[in-house]
Amino acid sequence: MSGEGAWVYRHRVRVYYEDTDAAGVVYHTSYLRYMDRARTEWLRSHGWSVGRLASELGLLFVVGEVKVRYRIPAHHDDELEVGVRVESMRPASLTIDQPVVLADGPLVCEGSIRLVAVGSDTFRPKPIPQTLLRALDP
Repeated sequence: MSGEGAWVYRHRVRVYYEDTDAAGVVYHTSYLRYMDRARTEWLRSHGWSVGRLASELGLLFVVGEVKVRYRIPAHHDDELEVGVRVESMRPASLTIDQPVVLADGPLVCEGSIRLVAVGSDTFRPKPIPQTLLRALDP
């Protein structure tokens, strides 16, 4: 994962009690929700909501692969920044790097998410239209 300078988009989240285990430490799957929210807001920042992708392009992104490496724990009430950076673009998939850091602090975890483009009606792989690829290309 690249450092802060390579982030294309940052999304801030606050850790709520519901995100933690009995010890007040962020539960490992909560990070996946944070990453999902950041990707959704990143798409929105490019003018593409999930609804617009489906209605105008007949396209949805589904998660094809997830890799997460946990470094240090985050705790209840921490503020986190979740980064989004396109690592690679293929005809029907995107690989997104997603570091999570404590706001103005150290790296908490690193995610690599492969999104597969599928038809909104068939859920079968579908090429990503060039207009969308150009909009998302850093």
